[in-house]
Amino acid sequence: MKLITHSKSTIGEDDIQSVSSVLKKGLLSQGTAVNRFEEQFSLYHAAKGGVAVSSGTAALHMALLALGVGRSDRVIIPTYACIAPYHAVRYTGAVPVLADTVKDGWAMDAEWVEAYLKKRAKKKKVKAIVLVHLFGKPVEMEAFLDISKRYSVPIIEDCALSLGAEYKGKKVGTFGQVSVFSFYATKVITTGEGGMVIANSKKLLKRIRNLREYDEKKDAGLRFNYKMTDIQAALGISQLKKLPVFIKKRRQIAKQYLQNLEALPLSLPEHSSQAKDIYYRFVVRIKNPDKFMRNMQKNNIVCRKPVFLPVHRTVQQRILPNAEKLWKEAVSLPIYPLLEEDAVTRIIGCMRNVLK
Repeated sequence: MKLITHSKSTIGEDDIQSVSSVLKKGLLSQGTAVNRFEEQFSLYHAAKGGVAVSSGTAALHMALLALGVGRSDRVIIPTYACIAPYHAVRYTGAVPVLADTVKDGWAMDAEWVEAYLKKRAKKKKVKAIVLVHLFGKPVEMEAFLDISKRYSVPIIEDCALSLGAEYKGKKVGTFGQVSVFSFYATKVITTGEGGMVIANSKKLLKRIRNLREYDEKKDAGLRFNYKMTDIQAALGISQLKKLPVFIKKRRQIAKQYLQNLEALPLSLPEHSSQAKDIYYRFVVRIKNPDKFMRNMQKNNIVCRKPVFLPVHRTVQQRILPNAEKLWKEAVSLPIYPLLEEDAVTRIIGCMRNVLK
């Protein structure tokens, strides 16, 4: 029985040709392809500019530094996310503040964030809030935009898992002061490794480029070798052209799951009339997920926990109850553009057998 992997890069002949053309020209490091990728990516988001970097974590590090985050500052991040935001905050010398999620949902809890700001902001300066649009589903932005305005705390949107998702007709990455993206191998589009920062502030973009362009400077200010190569950018340009097709395919698979798994003993992703989910991950909540994943594995179908560990567990801080509950119940099903119709049917059928 053929193995159905949890995720898979979608690389076509056009992608290979795009990379090959750069290799043949011998222009391998940061150059004209990077410039084109930055222009096309920022145009897609109607942003004033973009800066391509070596990873999503590097993008977040640059965004934090550009906003002036430094030693002993506080930055609020979600505990239910990958570890990258935590590391990026620590790179700056700032202190990550782990926020809980909303009850029975993936997004960071705005009420938790405001309660923290009311109680602690006067003692310790909160310099930024990192909002992660998790699994392809946009965060409900109004409450956070209101908090940002009232407390004068800028928002960084982490769109690593949600490129192309929309909230109230606007793409994610267009709400905060600065936004970051990842192009890791299994992300929505890929450059192998790589990331992007976009903003509508020329001043912020200039700061980020200055931090990235570490060589041939007249001062010894600390900078970083975070450049993207033209090889990666060529792949990114090719992938970006196919983004609408990728999203369409993900939504088609999600529709099949939603229609055929409704009667099973699990919780499906919630629908929002204001948000357009791209279903980077199709995450269900289920009792005894480890047993479920083992039984699916016996049928050569790989399902995984969408977040390996909530950050509060990794760093051994206090338990945040909503995120803890979600982590214990969440399972991610295979969903990616190369997933064939018969594979989706097989996954659904196997889930019915395992969960009946």
